Amino acid sequence: MRLIFDIIYFMKYNLQLLKKLTILFVEDEAIIRMQIADTLKVFFNEVIVANNGHEALQLLSKNNVDIILSDIKMPMITGLDLATKIRLSNNSIPIILLSSYSDQDTLLKAVNVGIDGYVLKPVQLDDLLQTFENVLKRKIPIRRIFTFADGLAYNMLTEELYKNGELIDLGKKERMLLKLFIDNHEKTLTKDEIVSYIWELDEVTESALKNLLNRLRSKIGFDIILSVKGNGWRLNTTR
Repeated sequence: MRLIFDIIYFMKYNLQLLKKLTILFVEDEAIIRMQIADTLKVFFNEVIVANNGHEALQLLSKNNVDIILSDIKMPMITGLDLATKIRLSNNSIPIILLSSYSDQDTLLKAVNVGIDGYVLKPVQLDDLLQTFENVLKRKIPIRRIFTFADGLAYNMLTEELYKNGELIDLGKKERMLLKLFIDNHEKTLTKDEIVSYIWELDEVTESALKNLLNRLRSKIGFDIILSVKGNGWRLNTTR
């Protein structure tokens, strides 16, 4: 068993990937802000909206953001100024600017700032999704795949388990337990650690825990999760 890195392959648009991400959207015009924000909510896990550059910087400091979409012409702090400030402390987060045809000279300057893409107004959905795809291919070129024996692989981005390319159906608690083991693949997990993660404050019986372990083992292989006598359970990382 080992951790490997693999290229993300996109379909027409990788909507599944977007559903895992949080986007910060910055737009000073109320009607445009509402319209585009509503569209983004269809595709992203979370949409954080800022009315201006100052608010965007505040929200960025308080939230885990995966990608930024900002208008280029805004009062106080322009989209270009916003990108410049962000790049002082974060050189990796993807930044996309919304612009009009008249902003072409500004966009040339934006290349030196480090923006990753732009979308022309009025915004067309196909153009927007294509830009997200292009940017994420460059900025997130790899995904983490945890591979097991016998063609078993876990996509840590989408939290899905595959065997020889076919999706294996996991229940909610089975999926949580597998993720817990993978996140802690170098250590032995105790009963208390598993129970507090899976059931939180709920009371749980010994048999419920064993039944969950057995269900997961039946799907991934009984020799992949090992019992450590007197301590708990761990992934078999020697295979």
